[in-house]
This record gives sequence, structure tokens and C-alpha cells, in this order.
Amino acid sequence: YSDPQTQNYWNFLDTNNDVWTGYVMSGQATSLFTVSMPNYVLIANMAAELVETSVDNGDGTWTWTVPIAEGYEWSDGTPITANDWVWTYNTVKDLGLGGNFLSLWKLGNDEQQGVTSVVAVDDYTVAITQNYDAGLSGWQYSVAQAPVLPQSYWGQYATDRETLLAAPADEAPVASAFVYEKLEQGAFYTWSYDPNTMWFGGETTIYNGGTSIAWDNGVAPAVNASFGDTSGDSFTYTNGPFVGTVEFTLYGDQDAAYLAFQNGEVDFVLNPLGVKRNQWEQLSREPGVTQVSNFSNGMRYMAFNLRIFPGSDKAFRQAVGCIVDKEFIINNVLQGIAINMDGQMPEALSAWVAPVTGVLADCDGLSAEDRFNKSVEILQAGGWTASDWGSHPGGADRAIAPTGLKGPGGTALPSETMLLYAPGPGYDPIRSTFSLFIADWMQQLGFDVVARPTGFSVIVDKVFTPENCKDWYFYMLGWGLGSFPDHPEAFFASKNDVCEGGFNTPGYNNPAFDAKADEFAAAKTVAEAQAISKEMEAMLFEDMPYIVLVTTPILEVYRGTDVEYPFTTVLDGLTQTGSGYPSNVKVNK
Repeated sequence: YSDPQTQNYWNFLDTNNDVWTGYVMSGQATSLFTVSMPNYVLIANMAAELVETSVDNGDGTWTWTVPIAEGYEWSDGTPITANDWVWTYNTVKDLGLGGNFLSLWKLGNDEQQGVTSVVAVDDYTVAITQNYDAGLSGWQYSVAQAPVLPQSYWGQYATDRETLLAAPADEAPVASAFVYEKLEQGAFYTWSYDPNTMWFGGETTIYNGGTSIAWDNGVAPAVNASFGDTSGDSFTYTNGPFVGTVEFTLYGDQDAAYLAFQNGEVDFVLNPLGVKRNQWEQLSREPGVTQVSNFSNGMRYMAFNLRIFPGSDKAFRQAVGCIVDKEFIINNVLQGIAINMDGQMPEALSAWVAPVTGVLADCDGLSAEDRFNKSVEILQAGGWTASDWGSHPGGADRAIAPTGLKGPGGTALPSETMLLYAPGPGYDPIRSTFSLFIADWMQQLGFDVVARPTGFSVIVDKVFTPENCKDWYFYMLGWGLGSFPDHPEAFFASKNDVCEGGFNTPGYNNPAFDAKADEFAAAKTVAEAQAISKEMEAMLFEDMPYIVLVTTPILEVYRGTDVEYPFTTVLDGLTQTGSGYPSNVKVNK
């Protein structure tokens, strides 16, 4: 119920990397490694084996030499070879691509860690060199899963960044069974099965800590491989596709989409937020409807712009963080449908969750009056002044706001009303509700802030576009997170500033955090990565570039009488992990 921004994979990763665009994106890219679902186990994709260790070259660089399985082809008949990795890397580097390219194809130079060269040893062996001995987040879950695309089609457009991002993609080659058929912007999009494809069939066996793949369809290279711990209970499913056409129909909002589902027009609704609980329960009473509930691997958050005042002032951010009573909103307004989230790690990743420290810990459990008083103390300690600091009458009443507020050194507040951009209630009632309350709490502290309901794509364009990076004060959005929780580096390392094409929207710049992010990138074990991640989290609790708000269970429904899924229990749900798994769903109608 939000229109995809592009069908061009380069544009998607560089600029228009919202979930809606990703759902409809055809399989235009492939990679060395990937992860199996629903168990999130690392497996080989185009690599003939999992190469997880590097060779020290003795000159401050390390090289991973990876064999590529022979016999795979793009849908245009071009072989998938090591040259695809070389060409893609050089294109990302030479054209200065940004966005997700910077977090996957991490480019190394004198100032930052990353890839320094990609060389085709021969057609089916690629050597990737980095300027540090990368760990899990720098190799297995990053560069080894970085996307590659074929020069056979895209080479004609790769003359400059603008031309490449604007190139037509309706006939772009894919490494999958579906190709674009009809693209009706604002209405619907369809994939059709490629009758000449090699990307079909096989069986996947899922264990708790491992995955086995048996694939021999007579066209693609035969595979019989196991990864991880393949012991204990398991289940096996057959890979599709089982349908000839996949249609993505665009609706105006959630309500319209689920009304279409209720009327039998669609079998599944792609919704990154999941269906609202009352609607989920209502739809369960419809004949043939099956309910699904999964833990979320994501978060909703509010960001400050640290490049401009007052967001640049830590005392201001901490004062706002203190006065915001998330539990009040969750329990008294949202009736418990959301789960409080203070740090960067979802509750389901319990071993990664850091203890809450700093202002959030100090203000936890305080009354509205005590929160107001504590927030005023934080401002005063931070060098703020006021002609009148106001007061709180106690109970549920609003505070009498301070007047004549000035920042440290007498810095004047903006003369304009500061806007807090958030999706409206039709898109996400949770963020909409939080935005109204948080804007009001900031007003009670004496700041002229108003919540502004804004379209999802409009917010994305405003805060993720480099030229707009200083043109906003606050916004609320959400993140769906990856298979390895290295997102704090992507969101907060200074090298990833949105102004430079990254995902650090607040413009957070802390050399100590950057140093820890580099340590994290070199961590070789999960336990080591978890310990460093918690140190990074402690800095974020102190500096508060985000106020992390909540997560929610992912509630979904599908028409169980008409479609059959190979599995439904998966962290983050069917939408976020597989866009509804169109290549594996069976249709019984």
C-alpha cells in the first residue's frame, strides 16, 4: 500500500531503499554467500564453498580467495563468473555509489576499513582483498553477501552514477525464476515465470543450527551440500516456483489492502508492520484464513538531527529522552500492542541486548512530574538558561513550560516551528501516536515542536537524501534489521553519514564509537562481537542520537485454503524475510 520507487536494483540499493521497493524488486543480483530461512544459517550461494578465513599478505592486507560454482547463468544466458564480482565492485567504487552499497561493498582506503581490490584469478575464482582482517560483520555477513550484477546488460548504462540509476530495468537479467512482466506504476506489478530458467526445484532441509540442500533439476549445476550443525530434528520442503505469475496489487492504505484480502481478491498482504491486532483477530474469523505471529527483527525510532541546533546539543537530547514516558503510551494509549525497546537490539536477540544505562535508566519509572523536573535539571546542568523554568502541577496535568529558553552560551532556539515528521495514523497508528505525545512533551519543556503526519516515502526522501541532510529537526521511521546484528555501525559510524551517502541520518560523530565499530567489524566470534556491541550501545545510551521507541510482534494472515507455505515460524515474519515467499508458496485453487 505504498508505491515502489524504482525497478532498477542499483537505484534501489543506492537511493530508494525502502521496503516497498524491495518487495517488488526482481532477482537482479546474486552473491557469494546468503542465509537460509527460517533458521538464518550461513550457506553458500554462488560460492562453491564457504571460505571463511583469509590469507595475510604481509603488507597490511588480507585476501579471501573464493571458488565460484560453474554452470550458473543469468536469465539472458550470460554465465555467472568471477568477472561479475570484479565489474560490480569497480562500478560501485568508480561511480561513487552510496546507500546500501556502502554497507555491503565496504570500500577500503587510508581512512577506513574495507575492500581494496577484487580480482578474477580465473573465470571461476575471485580474490577479494581488504585492508584489515575482517570478521563476521566485515566478511561473512557483509562483503561475501554483497550483490553482483551482470555487465552484459548494465555495462551500457554504467557511464556515470545518474545514468546507471535512471536506466530501465524491465528487461534486466535475473538470477531467479521470475522476470518482470507488467509494470503499471500506481496500480499493479507482475512477475512471470521464465520458461527457460534454471532457477527452480530442489529440496531444502532445515535444522535448528544447520541446513542441507539437494538440488538437481537437470539444468542448473547439481548441489548436495550441508552447512552448520545438521543434527537433531528437521523438516524438508521442496523449492518452487509453483505459480506462473505473481501479481502485486497496490492499495491506498492498510485498510483497503486488508479489505481486498477479506473479499478474496488477494491471498497475502505485504505489510512491514504486520496487521493491526484487532484486525488480525477479526480476520481470523473469516473462513479459510490462517493466522501467523512471529517475533520482530526491527524497531521504530525517533531521530534527532545532530548537525543543527538544538539536536546538536546532548543535554537537549537527554532531556527529551527523559521526559518521554514510553510505557505510559504503550500501556495506557496503545493498550499493550507494542513492546518497549530502549536499545538497538530486538528482544528476540536476547544475547545481544545491553543493559540500559544513562538517562533512560535514571528516568525509568519516574512520575510525569519527576520526569519534567529531571529533564529541567539535565538542561540546567548542560548550560541552558531560561527566564522562567516553569513547573509541573503533579498528576496527569501538563507542565507549565519554561519560557525564554536559550542554549549553552546563549544560543537562541530556531525562530521557526520545529517539525517532527512521522507517518500518519492510516499508515502506522503507533508512530503517529508517539509523535503526538513526544511533540507535546517537548512543548512542555519549552520547545516549539509540532508533529507533522507525512507520507512514508516523503520522509525517506527528506532524511536519506544527502542534499537535504540539514533540512529537518526530528523524524520517526522504522528499521527492519539484517540476519547479523551489525546495524549500529551502519546507523551511527561517522563514515556512514547520510550527507556522504550512508545511513547515519542523525549525523552522529563520535571517534570512540567509530573505533569500537572498527573493532566490531574485525570480531571473529559471535561472543566477541556481542561484547563489543554492548560497549557501542552504552555510548548510544549516553549520546542519544535516536530515541528507540518500540517493536511489535509481526502479525500476518494468509488464505490457508488457497495457498500453502513451507514454513510460517520465522523471526521477522513472512513479509520481511521473503516478501511473502512467492517462489515457494503453493497455490491450491
